[in-house]
Amino acid sequence: MTYNDFIWKYNNHFVDYDGHFGNQCVDLIRQYIKDVKGWDPYKAIPAVKDAITIFNNFRDNEYFKKILNSPNAIPKKGDIIFYKYYFGLYGWQGHVELCDQADLYYMVNFSQNWPTGSPTHFIKRGTSKWFHGYRGCVGWLTPKK
Repeated sequence: MTYNDFIWKYNNHFVDYDGHFGNQCVDLIRQYIKDVKGWDPYKAIPAVKDAITIFNNFRDNEYFKKILNSPNAIPKKGDIIFYKYYFGLYGWQGHVELCDQADLYYMVNFSQNWPTGSPTHFIKRGTSKWFHGYRGCVGWLTPKK
């Protein structure tokens, strides 16, 4: 399955990859890793309790390279974007999304459960007072293969 096939299949749907805790943001990412990359999602990204802990504890492996957000870093289509708790946004668990497009000032990401309870959809970050570009973004995982 290609990236675009994945978007067409899951856009405006709920994804519950593991069948536990409902439709969480991490479920969407694990489904993407399985469907598009063809990898075991738990080998590519080890299971931990929440999105921000995944990023904080992640070490480069054969599947992904960890990239820290910086003023000149720009994620690519298909990169997995992580957010930390930020002044009431994203909850204590953080949040994770799939990058569709980005430049230095904004990102368009494919997301689930942001806002809480929402199905998969695109979010353009950088268009309102709450989502100025990379606010709260700690970094991303970029596929090696």
